[in-house]
Amino acid sequence: MLETPNERVKLLKAGMSGKRIEELYISRNKIKIVHRPLLYELVEIPNNKSNSFLKCQEAIAELCS
Repeated sequence: MLETPNERVKLLKAGMSGKRIEELYISRNKIKIVHRPLLYELVEIPNNKSNSFLKCQEAIAELCS
């Protein structure tokens, strides 16, 4: 099901959301999700010339904890 892009385009034009089409594609074609993708958040890091590398490391460490 939904093997060709044309089939998916028809569903989009009919008003179905892209997320729902993706869910149908995965479930109907018996695709198993092995692991979830990592999601990243944007972090604003002050742009100070001194210690900027250290601040980046601290921001990354904060995100990972």
